[in-house]
Amino acid sequence: MDKLDRQLLALLQTDSSRAHADLAKLVGLSASQVSRRVARLEAEGYIRATVALLSEAALGLQVEAYVAVAMASYAPDVVRGFHARISALEEVLDCRATTGDSDYLLRIVARDLASYSRLMNEQLLGHGDVASVRSSVVLDRIKHTTCLPLPPASG
Repeated sequence: MDKLDRQLLALLQTDSSRAHADLAKLVGLSASQVSRRVARLEAEGYIRATVALLSEAALGLQVEAYVAVAMASYAPDVVRGFHARISALEEVLDCRATTGDSDYLLRIVARDLASYSRLMNEQLLGHGDVASVRSSVVLDRIKHTTCLPLPPASG
């Protein structure tokens, strides 16, 4: 990845709707050169997808929580069932296997506390596979970004 690739990735992370002609002006290339570079960056896996980031507030999603989950069993069938159940829940934005006191960390959004409570009690707990949960409801977002730190340009 050279300096121009890095510049393009930085620009695309902040606004992927920019036309290649606009990107070209910003990095000093032609639109066709930008198009080829972006296609190569996609093919090489640097760009996974181009998406629209939606507003939680505009969608009425007032509650965000992080939930640490400790499993009751690590039997392969139990773990697969948990993974399938969690993957099907649209309120679960992220599920990460972690080290430490918990096995998973979930990022969950819900319309309100009542919806969050129903999700916890009906979808997460009560299936026999979860030993315990520890929830932290977000009070205020200090920093939120989707931009990843980019490696230094080579060459």
